[in-house]
Amino acid sequence: MVAVTPDIPVDTTDDFLVRPKRLARIRRHLGVVPTASMITGAAIGTVWFWIPLTILVLGVSSIPSVVGFLAAGVVFVYLMRGVERVERLRSEAVFGLGIPVPPRKLSPYSGFQRWAHQMWLDVSSLRFWKAAAHHYLRLGYDMLATGVALALLAFAFLGPAAATAVSRSDAEADLWFISPPLAWLLAVVAVIAAVAIVIVAPALDAAIDQWLLPPSATAALQHEVSALSDARRGAVSSAQTERHRIERDLHDSVQPRLVSLAMTIGLAQTKLDTDLSQAKKLIGEAHDEAKSALAELRNVVRGIAPTILADRGLDAALSSVVQRTENSGVPTTLNIFLPRRLPDEVESVAYFVVAEALTNVAKHARASQAVVTVRFDEATEALQVSVFDDGVGGASTTASEEATGLRGLDERVRSARGTFEVSSPATGSTIVTAVLPCGS
Repeated sequence: MVAVTPDIPVDTTDDFLVRPKRLARIRRHLGVVPTASMITGAAIGTVWFWIPLTILVLGVSSIPSVVGFLAAGVVFVYLMRGVERVERLRSEAVFGLGIPVPPRKLSPYSGFQRWAHQMWLDVSSLRFWKAAAHHYLRLGYDMLATGVALALLAFAFLGPAAATAVSRSDAEADLWFISPPLAWLLAVVAVIAAVAIVIVAPALDAAIDQWLLPPSATAALQHEVSALSDARRGAVSSAQTERHRIERDLHDSVQPRLVSLAMTIGLAQTKLDTDLSQAKKLIGEAHDEAKSALAELRNVVRGIAPTILADRGLDAALSSVVQRTENSGVPTTLNIFLPRRLPDEVESVAYFVVAEALTNVAKHARASQAVVTVRFDEATEALQVSVFDDGVGGASTTASEEATGLRGLDERVRSARGTFEVSSPATGSTIVTAVLPCGS
């Protein structure tokens, strides 16, 4: 054990490791691009700064006229939405901070009610007003910093000339002005100060971004709780749907074949003593029934846990599914990029998405081709799965009997905390898309 003298301060942080990271962060906030961004923001702000404010003031002053107030409010909300997107793009392009986007509550309704409710959710959210405050605070700061720098440069160029002109004027006794030597000294100081402002001031822009653009801790926690709750509901619903599917498959396919098999064997037993040839024929039929029942049972089991997926991975399992689809008469292309094995749950959900989607293509789409694309995005740590077909379209996840398979996929994907979408216009072509997070 190494003893440490009490009166000697000990820093447990490895300064040789921390200092380069700290310097790298500082350098990101300085330089030509941040300076150009600040100056551009100041130039745009001299005009743009007043436009949303004017709309807001007009809306407030138009409260007695409900139509005018609502129109101004809608325009203001849409402007601030666009401004937030632009600010995030600017912050990422200039500083590369990777600021997470706050969660946005989405309306569960449809049609006009959805639009109106979404407007209310946006305007009543903390995210909306933080974005508006960020935009005006940043623009105001950029205008102030750039204005001070321009004023210093103007003094640096005009001050010495004015001092020299006054010193040579006949009215020198009547005018007070700094002496030319002092004016030149102050001009040099002003130039240095102006350059320092335009170089260093963007660091505060980055600090404003980091302060107002990220989600609050409460909002992030609420979003995480909501996502976990939604995933739990999806898992429960998916389990119930899967249980009903197994019951239906066993009842409609395996059970009738087993009943028929038992009846055939029983009839063969009665013929053994009286009609041996007929008994042999019945035993042959029973053998065929047993093979058919085994095939049906394998199909049911394949829907529960495909062995090839666990043994050989998602690539081999999807190749098998694509081969079955091609055998049914629909040429299918598989494009897959997987740098490594993914978590078992992700691979399982991806397999079922492709399998169910291709089953729908073979049964209902009347398609001439299908394309399956499975790609792992390393930037987002997510598996992207899409199934395209050029069939008749019209697929949906509604409550109709024909959509039970797609609803089941939606529930499976939500249980894995992913997103599921179906684009299938009545004019044709269907794209089933799932994005499955693979991170912890």
